[in-house]
Amino acid sequence: MSEHHVTYRRGKDGWWRASVRGLRCRSRARTLRKARLQLRERLAPLVEDAFTIDFVEDVKLPGDARKLLVRAWAARRRAKEAARQSKEAARAALQALRALRVDVRDAGDLLGLSQARVQRVLEAPPGEA
Repeated sequence: MSEHHVTYRRGKDGWWRASVRGLRCRSRARTLRKARLQLRERLAPLVEDAFTIDFVEDVKLPGDARKLLVRAWAARRRAKEAARQSKEAARAALQALRALRVDVRDAGDLLGLSQARVQRVLEAPPGEA
């Protein structure tokens, strides 16, 4: 699958401008999504299948907005990792409680999980709790 580097810039008029590095291919639209779609349509005559290529995207934003966006992405990654760790901890605790012959309902009450969630955690393969 081919890869193309795309730069997006927002003009003073509020419209997004997109350009593909190394190709004379540009688009202009009110939304990023539309700019991306137009770019693919304009790439169609130049590449084999414009709708399956990967775009490596660089969205140019003012410094403060960029910093806040990066902070939001980092927070989302941390939250995802914390959720994974929480699920694994719940799985280990459930296994320990079940080894002590604690009822599924009681184990759920102790962990603050519904009975259905306890069953899903117990049935999930390790790493997917």
